[in-house]
Amino acid sequence: MKSLAYLLFGLCIFTFLSCGEDEIEVPDDSIFRYDYFPLDVGYEWIYSVDSVLIIQGGSGNIVSNSFLREKVTELISDTDGERNYRLEISYKKDEISDWQVTGVKNISINDERVIKNEGNLPFIKLVFPATDGTRWDGNAFFDSDADFPVAADFMSVYKDWEYGISDGEQRTIGDNSYANVLDVTHIDEVTFISRRYSIETYAKDFGLVERKMEIFDTQNGNESLPWLERAERGFQLTQTLVSFTKN
Repeated sequence: MKSLAYLLFGLCIFTFLSCGEDEIEVPDDSIFRYDYFPLDVGYEWIYSVDSVLIIQGGSGNIVSNSFLREKVTELISDTDGERNYRLEISYKKDEISDWQVTGVKNISINDERVIKNEGNLPFIKLVFPATDGTRWDGNAFFDSDADFPVAADFMSVYKDWEYGISDGEQRTIGDNSYANVLDVTHIDEVTFISRRYSIETYAKDFGLVERKMEIFDTQNGNESLPWLERAERGFQLTQTLVSFTKN
């Protein structure tokens, strides 16, 4: 009987079953919210992109409406729990035009974070668990204090960004309704001479569904004017998900 008791006790530990009060709980993966950044070969996102580029001191702004496609075409590596993918970027000026491949990005994901290259800069787009109130330095892998080219100027675009998650409720974005969303705010600051605003919205099972940026500088002191009229350099960008498919 004693040997049988030892055997049962050993099985209890080996299989993580409950023995008396020593119950071991298996973590629920849903708390990490990996499904807010789905990523696999064949996944494809199409976005509408509306932008205003401030040029000539605000006297000759360029307004653009176009479409952007991001498609995961290849798993480059899968090592030590980190998957690195090839992301093909395509552009077309309107719905009837053909897609033109404009570049390739790398995007990687592991149990702790997502890193995506944009404009040759590595951004930590999301961290896990992606819980309300979580903050991190999403620009940790490059010098965010540097100036970057915007049209004919150089501007401080990413300075003082601090990434933070806030939970959202059901939301309609573009033509689509999403039951579960979270916002990642990068910066929301305004001074007498500058406006810095950047935010990305992610939806469960869809990934990035909206992105908004306002990067403006000015010497125009008329604060009664909207920033698009005051700005002397910079840009405004709105990127909205049109469709997400798993091919």
